[in-house]
Amino acid sequence: MAADYPRAECDSCQAGVIWTVTTNAVAMPVDYEPAAGGNLRLEWRNGKVLSSVVKPSLAYGRTDLRTSHFATCPQAAQHRKRRRAS
Repeated sequence: MAADYPRAECDSCQAGVIWTVTTNAVAMPVDYEPAAGGNLRLEWRNGKVLSSVVKPSLAYGRTDLRTSHFATCPQAAQHRKRRRAS
C-alpha cells in the first residue's frame, strides 16, 4: 500500500515521509506507513498526493490512514513557522 506514494525522508529524524498537499493547498509531510489512529486519507489527484482529514467516526477501524509527521517527529517544533504579530 505505501509503495504507491513517493517516499522521502524527514531532514531531522530521517523517518520515511510522503509529501502531500492539504485541502488548503499547503505542503505537509505525512508518515510513510499507515498507523492505527491515523486520520489522514491520501489520494493522487492531478499528479500530486493530496491529504484530507477523515472524521473520527469514519476513521474507526480503517488501516489505510496515516498521521501528520508534525505529530510524530521528535524535532517538529524546529520546523514550525513563526506567526507574525498582528
